[in-house]
Amino acid sequence: MSTITWPSGLVPRQFSMRLATVQRVHSSPYGGSEQAVDLLNDRWMVSMELAADTYANIAVVEAFIASMRGQTNTVALYHFARPTPRGTLASATYASASQGASSVTLTGSGTLKAGDLFSAGGQLLQVAADVTVSTSTSVSIVNRLRAALTSGSITLASPTATFRMINQPAVTYVPGFSETVSLEFAEAI
Repeated sequence: MSTITWPSGLVPRQFSMRLATVQRVHSSPYGGSEQAVDLLNDRWMVSMELAADTYANIAVVEAFIASMRGQTNTVALYHFARPTPRGTLASATYASASQGASSVTLTGSGTLKAGDLFSAGGQLLQVAADVTVSTSTSVSIVNRLRAALTSGSITLASPTATFRMINQPAVTYVPGFSETVSLEFAEAI
């Protein structure tokens, strides 16, 4: 199993990233009450579409798809529409945090906006609400920590997570060019 490099210069025509949460909801057959249980195994899902292109240019996509070897290999992906935070934070460190935590303590100088992404300890985390980061600032995140964190530095520029390809795409050729190619990925855990 290897981590394949995303082809340089390849930008999706369409891109979406969503958080898939794992929960169970139980409904009472008598009173109508419900109970929701969060199983704390959030995972990022990515869908993208690559534009139709010439035979020569699409060969890179064909090689990338083949090199993924189905779900055997992984690729590090970031949010193509927002590769950098909207806030002003340029760098920060994080403190140790336990598995399942819904916040991370950051030390730095600047702001993070709701929806900004950063990576810490190999996990891609999304900020839940606008926050000004200074000394030991608790930053709420939308996804829970899958694993405990030991202190370190966060990544703000194109923060990545490792993904597996979950569909079986193929490049379709028509006279003179290729059709669009749809790719689906799930965060590798």
